[in-house]
Amino acid sequence: MPKIVVSRYIVLGVFTFMTLTAGNVRFTNLKCDSLDPKFSIVEKCNLKLIRRGVVGLNITVKLLQIPVTNVSISLSFFKKSNGYQPYFYNTSADFCNFLKNRQKYPILQIVANYMLRNTNINHTCPFDHDIIAENLVLDKNIFKLLPFAVGDYMMRLMVSAYNDLKCEIKYYLSIYN
Repeated sequence: MPKIVVSRYIVLGVFTFMTLTAGNVRFTNLKCDSLDPKFSIVEKCNLKLIRRGVVGLNITVKLLQIPVTNVSISLSFFKKSNGYQPYFYNTSADFCNFLKNRQKYPILQIVANYMLRNTNINHTCPFDHDIIAENLVLDKNIFKLLPFAVGDYMMRLMVSAYNDLKCEIKYYLSIYN
């Protein structure tokens, strides 16, 4: 058996083991920064305890220059280990094109299909309204599709409009048994 095929099976086995170790998941912290206050203002950025052990994410971003027809995003995953270190996946995409054809970015599609359920941005561009996410709760089933081991993670979402960075959101989460 060629070494490439064997190494693929080893990587697949490690990812499967890591995925099976993850039991529960929840948000632990949230940081939102508006980097261009003339373009948008973060009005609400908090975590709310919904019930014991269940934390909901709430974000409201007021868009000041509408309609927004050109949006790009960069999504990065970090694992906590002597600070937050790059982990597993880092991608950038034209968000307007992504919303039209989600199959082009499979990992981003998994995250977006879950995260966009509780928001008002589940449609294609243009965006001519405030961006709202209410009571977004992490579901452990999303991590059955992504290989994450038990530990603390950060997802960083960088949002640009018209090729200029506008907002940075850092989602901190914990995966535990």
